[in-house]
Amino acid sequence: MKRIKYIILAFLSLIIFSCEDCECIDDVTPPVTNCDNGLFIMRSEGVSGAPTTFYLDSISKPLSTPLVFDNITINNQDETQFDQYTRPSNYDAFDTATNTYFIEFPLQQRLYKYDIATQSRQEFIVSGFYSAPVFNNGNLYAIEVDFSNFGYATNPAVYEIKTVDQNNGSVSTLASGSFSLQSYFNWESMSSVADGNGMIYFLSGSNLIVFNANTSIAQHIELVPEFDFTNNNQTFYGLEMRSSGNLLTIRDRDNDMGEGIELVEIDVNNPTESPTVVFDFRANGIDPNSEYYATTYDACDDTYYLTSRSMENFESTHFYEIDLPTGNFQTESFDVYLMGIESKNN
Repeated sequence: MKRIKYIILAFLSLIIFSCEDCECIDDVTPPVTNCDNGLFIMRSEGVSGAPTTFYLDSISKPLSTPLVFDNITINNQDETQFDQYTRPSNYDAFDTATNTYFIEFPLQQRLYKYDIATQSRQEFIVSGFYSAPVFNNGNLYAIEVDFSNFGYATNPAVYEIKTVDQNNGSVSTLASGSFSLQSYFNWESMSSVADGNGMIYFLSGSNLIVFNANTSIAQHIELVPEFDFTNNNQTFYGLEMRSSGNLLTIRDRDNDMGEGIELVEIDVNNPTESPTVVFDFRANGIDPNSEYYATTYDACDDTYYLTSRSMENFESTHFYEIDLPTGNFQTESFDVYLMGIESKNN
């Protein structure tokens, strides 16, 4: 009996010392974060009068120099529909649970669904001018702006929050609202993000729409209460969510502080307060294209990604990886159109 007690004591001691070495004794289980360390991105190539080729690619992290695109699938498009002036770049969404990637082209009224595992694509013909698709808990959401005015809001601005059927692209209305318009609000400048717990954010101009998917209630927040086109012009795009739970967005401003383009962090609990500048684009010689761009954020290493079509050469796209804690960035330019960038950790 004494021998058995010694064996038990020895066994318990082994467990305790082993756990002290690996620090595996913990009353709180830390959340599991999916850190795939990779990105999805679309390339668009083609010459005038010929079919345009769309490539859905994967990019591994840490980034190599030059950047390596690992192709997933290739599809040709009709040049008459997808010429270089009618391809917005930031209407994409990725769902880690189903491993599916969506990208929307509102002007062509097309929604494309990519199954990453089978390397296949489906095309849905959609109606209306809904934009900025975003996943939350496996469901796909979007926003439609002023259907009667082709997606461009007048005053008062009207909008509807939609849920998108992932099997055919059809939409159902979940909520609607209107507000007094100070800046601009349209499908073309819309970006979106979700926190994974039911809070979904849509952003255009200086207007933030917050939709609670758990209650189906939407509200409008004017981020610049004293907005004025002449004296206090501040607009936002490229919306993402930082690991802190706050919003990240590019701010283009012309106010009493002068002109500037910065990546700012907005406190979700006090969104109308002055945001914190995280990265200064102008100070680093970067002039983002606010129309032909795409963004994503990787919470695993606190990095923000931007693709921006060149202002000087329309056939060229600049790719940026910005390390937010240090402010360091790396960039590379390509003679193709890059769009629809998504972190695999979304």
